[in-house]
Amino acid sequence: MKNIVKTTLFAFLIAGAFSCENSNDPLVSANGFELRQDASVVSPAVLTEATATDVFGKFEWDRSNNGPATVSTYTIQVFDHSDTTLSNPVEYTGNGYAITPTSRNVTLTVSEFNNLINALPTYKCSEMDVDVRIKSVLGSNPKDAFIQYSNPINVKVTGYSLKLPIMAVVKDGNSADTEPRIAASAPLSNSDYEGYMYLTAGTYKFYQPDACYDFAAPTVFGGSAGVLNTGGSTTSITVAADGNYLVKANLATNTYTISKFTTFGVFGVATRTGLGYDNQVPLTYDPATKLWTGQVDLLKGKKFKFKSNLWTGALVVPAAPNQPYAPGTATTAVSILGKTAVANALKENSVAGQGDITAPGTADGTRDAYKVELDLSNPRKYTYTMTKL
Repeated sequence: MKNIVKTTLFAFLIAGAFSCENSNDPLVSANGFELRQDASVVSPAVLTEATATDVFGKFEWDRSNNGPATVSTYTIQVFDHSDTTLSNPVEYTGNGYAITPTSRNVTLTVSEFNNLINALPTYKCSEMDVDVRIKSVLGSNPKDAFIQYSNPINVKVTGYSLKLPIMAVVKDGNSADTEPRIAASAPLSNSDYEGYMYLTAGTYKFYQPDACYDFAAPTVFGGSAGVLNTGGSTTSITVAADGNYLVKANLATNTYTISKFTTFGVFGVATRTGLGYDNQVPLTYDPATKLWTGQVDLLKGKKFKFKSNLWTGALVVPAAPNQPYAPGTATTAVSILGKTAVANALKENSVAGQGDITAPGTADGTRDAYKVELDLSNPRKYTYTMTKL
């Protein structure tokens, strides 16, 4: 009886071993799949902001054949046709996908496709030769995922730039390529160019590049008494003295301002106890780094902003622990910068209670010392940093 049990057990072990050796998991293989462009939707050759919400194109594709029955995830990619290594694709992450067990397609608007080609490192404002394809991914772990791609579909299209419009403030005799810039607030804006810069005494004009940001054949604006002019009547604008300036231009009304300021600084209730919200603790400008820097003692949990103003004379030196400041009276405020939704970013904001920056810590009447750095060298991309000392 014991021998029968032993023999039966041995047989089961042999059968089990044989079964394990011959039950391999299904193997995936790249058998491809086809991408097609819906011919009922005619893609525009030129994209414009006016047609941003129109449909650019609709693309549909087969289920990717990975060998055994599988479920993949899909992403549409755009890349430059000349990118033969396919190393710089841009992927669409919007809401235009419609993927079901029986169909797979994506619909892109003009704005969405324009965003994709603008994100390519080879973007240019003239006609581009781009390819569209679908990326199929099987598996959730990027290291082990099985990936294959559809055939590419070629598209020739001219997009519109998402860069901010710029102008150069050019001293007569200098090249526009190396002169300071002013920028508008939005890609299609032409009414609110601005920028902070150091200008030396002399005569200047505004140079507007072409749509490709090339200054080879610019539109040149001169002016007088705050009014811009072009063409044969163009006259240079005189800057009387070296210094820091806030320059603004409005091409909708053909006007400009060039406002000199003495310093940028920190102001607000975080800078001193008692009264004196308007009093500014000045920073020092470094022409080499193009930064405004200084040490500022800030009351914990209190608010502040940055201000530029024009003033002369000595700093006011209050009793300790308050720090020397440029007075809020007998000075001309030029601009006020407050925070935005982007960390450490600033924009012009003179509205009380809006854009305030809060000094770190709990408002208990004590102070912390900070090295404050203000970078205004990139128009419309103003930033600040605070390093606790």
